Amino acid sequence: MRHLRILAGMLSLLLLTSGLAFAQEADTVQVIGSGIVNSLLESVVEAGARDSLEFETVGTAAGIDRFCNGDFDIATAIRAMTSAEGAICGANDVVHSEFLLGHYILALLSQADAPVQCLTNNQLEAALKPSASNLVTNWSFYDEALTDLPLTLFAPREDGIEHLILDSLIAGDGLRVDAQTYADPAEVIAGISETAGSLGFAFWSEQLDDSASVALLQYGADAGGQCLSPSVANVENGRYDAALSLYLIVNRERLGDSDALAEFMRFIADEANAPLIAAAGAHPPSDAAYAANEAALSAEEAAYGDAAQFDIPAALSGSLRIVGAANAFDVLDRVADSLTQDNASLEIMLDLLGRGNGLDRLCAGEADIAILDADSVAAELEACANNSVVTTPLKLGRQATVLLGNAADEYSACLTAEQIATVWRAESAAIVDDWSKVEPSFPAEKLTLFGPSVLDQHSDFLLQAAGGVIPPIRQDTEKHFDPLYRAAAVGNVNGALTYMNWPEYQRVLNNDQANIRLVAVDAGAGCVTPSPTSIAAGSYALSHPATLLIRQESLAGINTQSYLWTLFSDGNLGLIEREGFVGISAPDLPAMRRQLQTSFAEAEAIYLRANSNDSATAADDDSADAASDADSE
Repeated sequence: MRHLRILAGMLSLLLLTSGLAFAQEADTVQVIGSGIVNSLLESVVEAGARDSLEFETVGTAAGIDRFCNGDFDIATAIRAMTSAEGAICGANDVVHSEFLLGHYILALLSQADAPVQCLTNNQLEAALKPSASNLVTNWSFYDEALTDLPLTLFAPREDGIEHLILDSLIAGDGLRVDAQTYADPAEVIAGISETAGSLGFAFWSEQLDDSASVALLQYGADAGGQCLSPSVANVENGRYDAALSLYLIVNRERLGDSDALAEFMRFIADEANAPLIAAAGAHPPSDAAYAANEAALSAEEAAYGDAAQFDIPAALSGSLRIVGAANAFDVLDRVADSLTQDNASLEIMLDLLGRGNGLDRLCAGEADIAILDADSVAAELEACANNSVVTTPLKLGRQATVLLGNAADEYSACLTAEQIATVWRAESAAIVDDWSKVEPSFPAEKLTLFGPSVLDQHSDFLLQAAGGVIPPIRQDTEKHFDPLYRAAAVGNVNGALTYMNWPEYQRVLNNDQANIRLVAVDAGAGCVTPSPTSIAAGSYALSHPATLLIRQESLAGINTQSYLWTLFSDGNLGLIEREGFVGISAPDLPAMRRQLQTSFAEAEAIYLRANSNDSATAADDDSADAASDADSE
């Protein structure tokens, strides 16, 4: 199966880890939902000397359903709340916020000298699907040249969380039946390290990154996808799927009324308590997620009744077409998935083939929403005006690429846009090998560059903002996906430079990396250092906006309304922030949703009334024709 669901084989685990619900007392926090989350939460609260919680385990879906009846303080879940579930809560006036508790992250492991570095989902499926039992016995599923390398599988037991995660990645019900199973993680590590051609699975820890006895494999979602190592950052940005994220969904009205609930949520939102989550066996959320949790907790407007006046219907159908630039693709795609998984008859098409193409199609009335990666100008919207297409803009925020240099390199403390382009564009690879060739006044210090994949979208941001038209980026850099590695390398090498997105830089900061500095950018108005303020304001040159330009006629339609309402729900703020968008915070969301309601009402007043008048006119014409026909008989 490809989507997480509670397996029948997990029932024993859930029942064993559940507590019993008792009659609620004034100082007791009532928790219902996932046995997996409840078990972790019980360990955390016990270690934190918290005794005010009472648990009932019924599973994620049933727990959310009962939570939305208003009878519980917290629902625990192994996934985010769906739009349909949110609609049920809204119908019952249960205002809620979603908090990320942590993650279970699965590692793919092989023997240290294995001839493989990354497995795609297709390859993993070929090796583990039930029909591969006693049939796929060597590594030819990965490379046809490896028929002589036997495949030995070490699979987790069916009643473990590792099995649940692994099964969620594989089509079909369950995994192949001929794998060796284990209960103790130490067994699988030992078995893999001693077995040529081994493939096994265990919870990821930082120690596995540096293990000499086993190889930590990367994982790619599909044959053409990027290979990524397990990490909290990769899980939270939606790029590493071999993981299970754990959520607390909190009743905001009860949060305002219950001192016990408020105290407990302050305990959960306090990053100082992250070691308790780690000690219980899960990875704590990222610093950015903790910040989002704290923001949601302190959002007084949400706590006292964000005007949740919009109900997403239980069964959407038809289509929605989104066009334009691709800089917000991950956010928009994840929101689309959350809606379509609940509405099988709804089709959401993302045709992100560029800003110009998107504007053309929107102005021709062929799309509902266009994504712009720069502010629109009057000339660009002329075609819309000529076609009587009225549009409404809605800002998603700005993404930024930041440059890091060695702290001792005063000459690279501030670079002009042209100097940045000179450093990074492809034709510089053969000629720009020291800093004096970037700028004659700079020293003849060797230029050492560290970069992510050349396909990283921030490579485009870097060169587009620095030089307008996007040229190819130079490929003679030392490439490494991990921003912590690149930052450490820059800190150790004079004349070094690297780039990354804003959330990655926050990870570097929290890692206390020494001897680095943010590079300011001079795009003609003086040196500007990246910060939340300069990025949100657009004064930092290496930043791009994402603006939704919405066809007003589409705003009168339920599909567009449902999509936008989902996009700006509390539950998706973390997704927006993890993709590097700066400019929207939790306190902003209630006002944005009120703005959406106003826009919906205005569009409906114009277009639904017009359609109603057209229908009435047609009915009058039909009556007149019928009367005329009767008179002629």
